[in-house]
Amino acid sequence: MSGFGRQGDEYVLTPEQIASFHRDGYITLTGVMSENELPPIETEFERFIRGEVPDMGRDFCDMSGPYGRKFEEFSLVNAVLPRKYKPELQGNLYERRCASVARQLVGASAVLDYDQFLAKRPNKPDAVFTWHQDLGYWPTGTPEPLTATCSLALDDADTENGCLRVVPGSQKGELRPHRPLHGGNRDTSHILSVELGRDDRVVELPLRRGDMTVHDEMIVHGSGGNSSKNRWRRTYIAAFRSKACVDYERSIGFTHSHNDTVNWQTHLGALEAAD
Repeated sequence: MSGFGRQGDEYVLTPEQIASFHRDGYITLTGVMSENELPPIETEFERFIRGEVPDMGRDFCDMSGPYGRKFEEFSLVNAVLPRKYKPELQGNLYERRCASVARQLVGASAVLDYDQFLAKRPNKPDAVFTWHQDLGYWPTGTPEPLTATCSLALDDADTENGCLRVVPGSQKGELRPHRPLHGGNRDTSHILSVELGRDDRVVELPLRRGDMTVHDEMIVHGSGGNSSKNRWRRTYIAAFRSKACVDYERSIGFTHSHNDTVNWQTHLGALEAAD
């Protein structure tokens, strides 16, 4: 038995995988969850994606469109902080494996920052996740901001149903200007977007069910729509940062919830005022 890969509650990385993450801003890991480990997760996932979990407010929305869309019109169904609304999700096997990966990439102090369920409905070419850097959505100036965002494929993901795309090495540059995709303010536009540069090289990251990508907070990434007639693309995200970073976020009232009063817009406004 290899000393790497899935090992009980752990997923042990090779030295090459760790080096690749820090060099390129992402890695792809195979077989993070086995087929018989996925059904308990899917049961809870589907309750969220069907809109059956109450009182989520803006934490249940369409991540490809403005607030206010009716649920039946959603293209990219987005449920933020599911473990907050269903505490029985806390500490599940996937979360534990992600935590082990994060400790190897971020450091021993890595803790869960937020979780998220995303689902691209079939035959929704507009289910596009626009190009962005995660840090564009979050407060800047936090201590130890390095992030390991783990994204588990609950379905095979490929070009047709809108798999993840990244710009390798883009995390080594500056935070790019992010603009509201739909204009306006936080009430209407919760989606931010950046422009690709002439020299940006895009790489697609197809996955099999049970595989996972891990990316950092600065890499430029996004995904296309779902042009499949009958296949979903469902993704379970768990993001880890240092405890110092998460403690600072919470101290200023930032939890990654779309219901927060501290968000990208008010934070940017404070930065502009300081300038």
